[in-house]
Amino acid sequence: MTQISDLIGTWELKDWRVYADGEFHKFPMGEDAKGLLIYTREGMMNGFLMRNDYSQNTPRTPARSEICLSYAGTYRLEGENVIHDVSLSTIPEWIGGPLVRSIEWKGDDLLLKTDPQIAANGKGYSNALLWGRVPMKY
Repeated sequence: MTQISDLIGTWELKDWRVYADGEFHKFPMGEDAKGLLIYTREGMMNGFLMRNDYSQNTPRTPARSEICLSYAGTYRLEGENVIHDVSLSTIPEWIGGPLVRSIEWKGDDLLLKTDPQIAANGKGYSNALLWGRVPMKY
């Protein structure tokens, strides 16, 4: 059973895949996407994801979820789910709502999966994000 203490710390994205109707579909921000996920002892969390090729040379346009996204808020555990209660986000629809992620452990790595959702084309999809713990420096 996952405990809060298992999550506390900083996690670096290792892999992010989208599955459509149970089959691998795509890497939403490329095979080399970057990301950080932070859980604090105070119950706060922050997630940031971006394409690897996103740089300072990118034209100044509003952030689009295809190239980078970020959200923050509080978190809590319910069974083997972590619930992110979002207070800040680059995706306005997420603000004020819970994002439910199921937890699976792959050795020391943390696999978070979204609940199945229905895309605009009527097909079902879900996300699977694999995170590796960043070692403490101090």
